[in-house]
Amino acid sequence: MDELRRDYHDRIADLRIRTGRLVVAAADATEHVTGALLSRDVNAGRAVVAELDWAVKEPAAVEDEVLDLLALQAPIARDLRVVLASLFITQAAALCIGLARNLAGRVGSGEGVMTPALRELSAEIGAQTVELLRRDSGAWNVLDEGQARDVIQASQSSRLLQRRFLAQLLLLENVPVEAAVDLGMAARAYERLTDHAVEIAGRIVFAATGDTSQLNGAPVPD
Repeated sequence: MDELRRDYHDRIADLRIRTGRLVVAAADATEHVTGALLSRDVNAGRAVVAELDWAVKEPAAVEDEVLDLLALQAPIARDLRVVLASLFITQAAALCIGLARNLAGRVGSGEGVMTPALRELSAEIGAQTVELLRRDSGAWNVLDEGQARDVIQASQSSRLLQRRFLAQLLLLENVPVEAAVDLGMAARAYERLTDHAVEIAGRIVFAATGDTSQLNGAPVPD
């Protein structure tokens, strides 16, 4: 019986590790694609896509493991919360990876309207988005509720930068429309990355404490 329980807990631990790797991959991909966008390096953008080949199939494998654990082990209490959170965090990380791959395809396309102010904001937005995902990874590794709540709170700064970027974009005149639209779409991708980082943090809070109040990404009250 002890051996069976040890195997059960080892599987949950492995599930957390695999889920964490996807969050790290999302953070790394976001960092690399931001660098590619700012440097207009198309080859670097292609490299981001190639680096993520392994991550494309991993969410389905994690889902299979979650379903197997639920069906055969019937986890309860915190174990159940961790297993369920693993599934949702994996899905959110996969969406982040998909956004990074999409951004990689936009490298160089909005350069005609990238002013110094927009470039600076882009760098800040990228850095803050990466930081949110890395903090998610740290919180998930140790199931730290406080770190996860900090991510939700810190996301507000990233959202303000995104609004400033769009405001600057709307002030532009006599610029190629397609290039401006493309930059707007890139900004929207970073907004969605922030949304997913907050979703991951909310799932960590749930796994650690059972608190569901942050599952909708609501800011933590001061």
